[in-house]
Amino acid sequence: MLFKMILDGAKESERPIARGFLKHILMGIGGGLAFGSVVLVGLFVIFAHLDLHVPVIFLAAAMLQFGPIGGLVGAGIHLSRIAERAGPADDDEPDEGPGGGTKAAVTLAPGRAPRPPRLAPGLSQS
Repeated sequence: MLFKMILDGAKESERPIARGFLKHILMGIGGGLAFGSVVLVGLFVIFAHLDLHVPVIFLAAAMLQFGPIGGLVGAGIHLSRIAERAGPADDDEPDEGPGGGTKAAVTLAPGRAPRPPRLAPGLSQS
């Protein structure tokens, strides 16, 4: 339902970006669950000789915690691909210094004499 709301709210030019974003989130969650399953099975293989009495809910929680992390990784991958595709702006004017629209000349503030170092209270200067 949430994914449908995101796609319905996107403009026509934004739909491919939204679809890719949702696709990467779902693939990340699936990859995270798969990785969590592999880690869980690996832990049971490593500790096979121990007599573990672990409730099933703890096993599911251990596996499921990798899903949201994988979703965040998938979203980050998609956002980095969008940023690479956009590239730097190719404007005629170079981006030099801060903006603001002012045409005033830059004037530097007058220099100050350095202060002597301060000592902690209770220490004497000798």
